[in-house]
Amino acid sequence: MSRLKKFTRSLLAGYLMLGANIFYTLASVKLAWHYLGTAEFGLWALVSSIGGYLALIDLGMAGSVARILIDHKDERQNGAYGSVIKTGALVGVVQGAIVVLVGIALSTLAGSLLHVKAELRGEFVWLMIGQSVLLGLTFAARIFGHLLQAHQRVDVFNYGASVFFLVNLATMWAGFAAGLGIYSFLLGQAVMTLGNIAVNVVGCLRLELLPRGREWGVATRARFRELFAFGNDIFLYSLGTQLINASQSILLTRLLGLETAAVWTVGTRVYQLLTQVIFRFFDYSAPALAEMMVRGEKARLAERFQQIVIFSLGAAVAAGGVFALCNSAFIAVWLHDDKIGWPPVNDLLLAVWLVVCVAMHAHTGLVGLSKKFQFMRYIFFIEGAAFVGLTIACYQHGGITAMLVASIVCTSLLSLPYGLYRTRKYFGLSWREIVGWQKPALVLTLWLAPMGILTWWLTRDLSPVMRLGIGGGVFGLWTTWAFLRHGLEKMLRSQMADRLPNWGRSILVRAGIR
Repeated sequence: MSRLKKFTRSLLAGYLMLGANIFYTLASVKLAWHYLGTAEFGLWALVSSIGGYLALIDLGMAGSVARILIDHKDERQNGAYGSVIKTGALVGVVQGAIVVLVGIALSTLAGSLLHVKAELRGEFVWLMIGQSVLLGLTFAARIFGHLLQAHQRVDVFNYGASVFFLVNLATMWAGFAAGLGIYSFLLGQAVMTLGNIAVNVVGCLRLELLPRGREWGVATRARFRELFAFGNDIFLYSLGTQLINASQSILLTRLLGLETAAVWTVGTRVYQLLTQVIFRFFDYSAPALAEMMVRGEKARLAERFQQIVIFSLGAAVAAGGVFALCNSAFIAVWLHDDKIGWPPVNDLLLAVWLVVCVAMHAHTGLVGLSKKFQFMRYIFFIEGAAFVGLTIACYQHGGITAMLVASIVCTSLLSLPYGLYRTRKYFGLSWREIVGWQKPALVLTLWLAPMGILTWWLTRDLSPVMRLGIGGGVFGLWTTWAFLRHGLEKMLRSQMADRLPNWGRSILVRAGIR
């Protein structure tokens, strides 16, 4: 199967899974908002954030195993491929056990440190223990997911996850209806975790991705050192990104209380989904890009990466514009609550952060695929520490809004320019050429900004339903046209149009897009 076909299958399956995730997210938050108090909802958000830090016990080995499998997947006969699998699996089992032990220890300590209310401490302990056990199981079985990723068959996992998001929701709903309260989250997560593991195992067996006989090789100390050396760089990178992207609930709980953490979770839920939508275009391209690196196809790599950057940035600008206009109205309609305390300025800041993060994600992701982190192993940690410091210093003067400003400033001054520098150096480009990659996104912004401001001004006094309808409908159509006409390079636009059926190309011609 060709790279393009594998990528297309993975991408389409990924968006199917994302659709299921969006439905699950919107429905589960709605259910939780109905069945739980604000403080309990914030408690689950807090436990989920702590789980992200527990996952750092991985020490970067997950990304290391998945990437190094690509180096050796064409070398089954000499045992290198099987050796990586054995070593990676053993490391996963050991780390899973450590996750469980650390999670249990934290369950008795973190509640008081984070000022969790006394009446919620018992629930906090059991949620932490349950989540740690499920996370440990995921660690122990994740080698099967790495195999699917290395062979560009992430579509297998995505199809399974699409189903189990819905099973998770049904299980959670049943738990709420049965009076299990906040533990319903844990019950649904358990069903999904076990289901996803089963899908990965069956997928690897059916696709015959495991070695046979003497192809297995042996788990050696040298192989572990190879994985750990690369994993150590990924760990520092992951720690920094965790501080930047997943510490907000912890900081807000400690500084402003569980209720504020709940507001953050609800207000940024659509933003989190948008980042998943747009990040996927690079993420599902990553195995193919890494394979190009391994095989020395640098010219093709440069062409494909440029297309990914331009498309992703344009999509971020388009999605950010609609999000800035519609998010507050959507929250009010979604939760039937227009007094949640989420000012529209936060939506504009999140839209800006979305564009900045998408640009950074692609360029720093390329560095990770090259396995030559160099100073990038420290840049994210520095950025994360700066973000936490700025947030603590400024939260009294702006709360969530100040936190968002700190996020934008730190990413714009540290990881983004570093990622651009490394891309320029890797491909031997000039700064003018790199800046040229950003031109379509800038032109798209100039087309969207006036219409967005006008739409906001005309609808500012309308009901949330009307604002959402006009913003998502009228401005959404304008944004779609502008993205296709001005947010993409002419060559990329033509390549996309060539893959459409005749009626699709006819529509593009009539709209002046092709």
